[in-house]
Amino acid sequence: MSASQLASLGVAFMLVVGVIVGSAYWLNAPTYRVLFADMDPESAAQVASKLREQKVQYELADGGRTVRVPESDLDQLRIDLSAQGLPGTGRMGFEIFDRTQFGATEFLEHVNYRRALEGELARTIGTISEVASARVHIAMAKESLFAAREQPAKASVVLKLRNGRRPLSTATVQGISSLVAAAVEGLRPEAVVVVDTFGRPLARPQEGDGEPLGAVEMERQQRFERETAARVVALLEPVVGVDRVRVNVAARLNPTSEDQVEERWDPETVVRSRQVSLDGAASSAAQMGVAGARANVPGPVPPGSNTPETTSTAQPVTPARVAPTGRSQEITNYEVSKVVRHTVRPRGDIARLSVAVIVDDDHVAKQEQDGTVSASVKARSPEQMQKIQALVSAAVGLDAARGDQLTVENISFDEVVTEEGPAPSMLQQAAPALKEVGRVAAVLALGVIAILFIGRPLMNRGLAVAGATAGGRLPQQLPRTIQELEGELEAQLNASGALQDRRVPVLTKRLAGMTQQEPENAARLLRSWLVEDRNR
Repeated sequence: MSASQLASLGVAFMLVVGVIVGSAYWLNAPTYRVLFADMDPESAAQVASKLREQKVQYELADGGRTVRVPESDLDQLRIDLSAQGLPGTGRMGFEIFDRTQFGATEFLEHVNYRRALEGELARTIGTISEVASARVHIAMAKESLFAAREQPAKASVVLKLRNGRRPLSTATVQGISSLVAAAVEGLRPEAVVVVDTFGRPLARPQEGDGEPLGAVEMERQQRFERETAARVVALLEPVVGVDRVRVNVAARLNPTSEDQVEERWDPETVVRSRQVSLDGAASSAAQMGVAGARANVPGPVPPGSNTPETTSTAQPVTPARVAPTGRSQEITNYEVSKVVRHTVRPRGDIARLSVAVIVDDDHVAKQEQDGTVSASVKARSPEQMQKIQALVSAAVGLDAARGDQLTVENISFDEVVTEEGPAPSMLQQAAPALKEVGRVAAVLALGVIAILFIGRPLMNRGLAVAGATAGGRLPQQLPRTIQELEGELEAQLNASGALQDRRVPVLTKRLAGMTQQEPENAARLLRSWLVEDRNR
């Protein structure tokens, strides 16, 4: 074979071997799964160091924050590393006091206590599902004999949310603030500042401080809108059908509180009480009397009386005088009416409410004579729309005096037809096994294709060219062996029918001709005979 033929055979052989070796490596390569994800650099370094100590293959992804290991070792490694406290948060907790330090000062003990408390709080906050990691900084309170020099405790918390989630809800933020405040002596929840890694403040100001609520008020407004819309949908769906009504509520809440004292005076007077007293009567002068001795002197004797008198003195007779006397008193009390009204309106009450309701057409099912059921669609009547509007108005508490607005319209919905293909659970469970079987089948098919369409044609071509070069035969004809030559000679001798004495010249002539045509085979035959005689 020439050098080019040998090179072609070598390339084909190397190609087939490379495909087989690569396929075998691909089949035996382990499938990597995530061991820990979204770790800080310190925790990732600790996990990688432990894996190297245990001689476990691993891969790093996401800039070194994710560690992946072979699937067969995933569960055991996760248990072993978790038992060793990995991955950690990179912050020391109360284990800092496990190592006793002789000669530590009181200041150093306070610093270590603060570090341990910050680390433990960061670990606890990191267990919340929405939080990936946290850092806590505490400024401890400073007591003093002078009240003006005292400094209250303060704390700040930085949160890293998982997968870039939206800011935490108010309840979660308040829970974190209360958690930190309860763990630090003398710390109030309003003195805790909570921000995320983007610098957005998450802590909300407390109500009742006279400050605008901002995000709290917005969240309360959105919650009120959602609850009102859900209440209207729950009211109308039994009437119009499931998923055939849409409700949008826009509410504006009053962000300020109001405290009003009103005092009114009625201009018209009202008689509250009246008292009348009369005192006095008519009497004579005698009855009236004169103070002194004259009042005790008997009066003159009337004429014709039988009373003996020894001495008489003529005196004039004066008639009795009547002197009217008396007193009247009237007291009237008047009252002016007064109305005092004290009105307190907390912030967050409804200032204005707008509700929009869209109702789908009426779908009526009708059974035909053949038993089939057909559905017909028609617009709703004005009477139905008025009833629906009255129901919604009563459900949301519509008040026309404050400018509330309600709109109810009948609009046909677009029918969306979705085709859901059956997904058998058995197929889903067998998907990983089928995937592995597919990989093996693909590698085997690739090897067979390489042997049949690459290796075999090249080998046949090389052998055919080599045979044609050596014996001058056709590329399809291979060189004959010694046994084939001997058989051919015997057949020719038997077919000729020659006598025993004529076999030797014929055999000699044919051997000479074949020796000239195939000198290499004749030389190989002679060498083999010589070797056989020598071995004997």
